[in-house]
Amino acid sequence: MLDRRVIRDLERQVDVPHVYTRAADLAAYAYDSWGASGERHLPDAVVFPASTQEVAGVVEVAAHHGVAVIPRGAGTGYAAGAAPAAGGGGIVLSLARMSRVLGVEPDALRLHAEAGAITHAVHAHAERAGLYYPPDPGSSSTCTIGGNVACNAAGPHTLRYGTTADYVVGLTAVTAGGAVVRLGEGGDGSRHDLLTLITGSEGTLAIVTEVLLRLIPAPAARTTLAATFDGMEAAAGAVAAVAAAGVVPAALEFMDAGALAAVRRAGGGSLGGDAAALVIFEVEGTSDEASREAEAVQAAATRAGATSVEVAADRAEADRLWAARKAVSAAVAKVMIGKVNEDVVVPRDRIAEVVDHTADIGRRHELPVVNFGHLGDGNIHATFLIDPRVAGERDRAEAAAAELFDRVLALGGSLSGEHGVGQAKLAYVERQLGAGGLALMRRIKEGFDPRGTLNPGKKIPPLPAAATHPEAEPAAAVAGH
Repeated sequence: MLDRRVIRDLERQVDVPHVYTRAADLAAYAYDSWGASGERHLPDAVVFPASTQEVAGVVEVAAHHGVAVIPRGAGTGYAAGAAPAAGGGGIVLSLARMSRVLGVEPDALRLHAEAGAITHAVHAHAERAGLYYPPDPGSSSTCTIGGNVACNAAGPHTLRYGTTADYVVGLTAVTAGGAVVRLGEGGDGSRHDLLTLITGSEGTLAIVTEVLLRLIPAPAARTTLAATFDGMEAAAGAVAAVAAAGVVPAALEFMDAGALAAVRRAGGGSLGGDAAALVIFEVEGTSDEASREAEAVQAAATRAGATSVEVAADRAEADRLWAARKAVSAAVAKVMIGKVNEDVVVPRDRIAEVVDHTADIGRRHELPVVNFGHLGDGNIHATFLIDPRVAGERDRAEAAAAELFDRVLALGGSLSGEHGVGQAKLAYVERQLGAGGLALMRRIKEGFDPRGTLNPGKKIPPLPAAATHPEAEPAAAVAGH
């Protein structure tokens, strides 16, 4: 429990109604995304600032009293990055009240939003201005742009357009001591260094309160296609064939048989039939370019062994296909009430191998498995379905995820493409980065946040209790990782 003086100081910053301390209110902030990670730890308080200055005031109070601050957007993450660390406690700082899109500058191709703005609202404002914001995570209807920045969210359009980091041109953020800094365009002019460092740092270096995003002209035409296959090998072959044809799709998504079945059970119609895999391609450009590339994709998929290729006749048909793809995460909840959802990244030519391996892992651990994700950048959302009420099921799922991580790291892949490390993947960070890379991350964290106020216990594994600060690593050792 926080000392009453801390609560009083927080109430002075954001007003009494915007400070929660009752256990019943705190319970909803003990986890993120329906507790998918299995981590549930009660905070001491939840606060709801309405401005950057109020965020700064809350952080200053926390720093003064030595209390941790856990920044939180919509809580849609899967890695427990927006919930208190193991042991609980601290102040969850919700950005839910800071949800405005502050303006679009069509001539400058920019959009200004508060960190709590829903990503879908960013898309809608850009579209109304005849512009386009490409990053489009699956939870875009509920997740926040600040959370996207914190985890460097990606989505279906990563292959052609890149991730959130490629569109952040300015930030307003609050440091661990409560200072407000403005970086990039509209700030101190820095473009690549601090902006890219803070993007993807999961709230461990600073709390982002406002973002300035780069927009691009909206394509004149889009065509969406859905191809079914009798196996992931054939689906991967189609992707290779499309690349060989010189087409770079705007989006390249896949769903395996388990994902298709989940969507159908959740009311998604007969999407994919009894196919083992479905791939959604989207091409865009001028009307002639989109038409020509759609024909090339259709031909390449057919040559690769597609059992069917559907070309969306209009925007409504394309929206239906995308709605089915984006419904996968929610749909699996109707198959099983719990899940352990990983978002590993592997070389694109190993995707079929890893999907098959994931299915084998599921069989060995007696767990249903659903795979879907972004073929373009090798990002696989491997999901082990569980009933957390059944003793041992979560343990089996976590053992299954560990086997998956072993294979992914052996292939030179990554633990996360966009969900972040949070608490869920801390045990594997050193294996991916090496001792030198981890030591460098710890030094950066200490430089930004020497007292460990901001989101402790996330992203960066803590030093063993008996360890002291490591000696500086030789430059060559750090570079080698």
